[in-house]
Amino acid sequence: MNYLIVDAGGNGGRMSIKGNKIFLEIDNKPIIYWTLKAFEENSTIDAIIVSARVDDRRKIEDIIVKNHFKKIIGIVPAEKSRQESVLKTLIWLKPKAKNDDLVGIHNAANPFVLRKEIRDVFAAARIHRAALLAYPARDTIKITNENNSVDYTPMRAFCWCAQTPQVAFYKDLLKASEKAKKENFVGTDDTQLLEMIKIKSKIIPCSRYNLKITFPEDLDLAKKILPIFRKEDEICSE
Repeated sequence: MNYLIVDAGGNGGRMSIKGNKIFLEIDNKPIIYWTLKAFEENSTIDAIIVSARVDDRRKIEDIIVKNHFKKIIGIVPAEKSRQESVLKTLIWLKPKAKNDDLVGIHNAANPFVLRKEIRDVFAAARIHRAALLAYPARDTIKITNENNSVDYTPMRAFCWCAQTPQVAFYKDLLKASEKAKKENFVGTDDTQLLEMIKIKSKIIPCSRYNLKITFPEDLDLAKKILPIFRKEDEICSE
């Protein structure tokens, strides 16, 4: 089985809005509609679980029913942080998932992931134990110290901007998440937690359409991207 956890527990703080940004619209449809649609229509994914705030549950349920999404098997109440929410959802999956099932974790605010990218990242995780989508860094990256002075400059050829889905075997994701909780470690993404248990993820290059909508300008960009993304998705899926 291939499971997909959609993390929808964020808020609109950086979008300067009240409520959850996933309900902002692109072409008269909420962001989370486009995200769920991408995985609902992809044969790689067998089941979807949404991690969402209790206050947003009814809205999400309405979107699922209205659009006849059949793969969503549960909506799990989100915790205060993404990392806690993912762990809670993994524990919720315990009665259903086998150790060697793959689980992908995806941001609800990343609506434009290509069908081919979903297939490729799950296939790579099956081979390499873990994989994630990312695109090459365009700019030179600077690593600083606590005084905000440059410590060193990594080679740009080896720098990637991590996106989602991030995929691994169920047993490994659960082990990594539980270890992080036990050690009070807070990571920036799920593959960083996997690194704590010595699992290095394979990077699968993705398009820059797969952006996380975080700021108001991202939403403006997403509205322009949608028609281009649709054409590219059709071409890549042929």
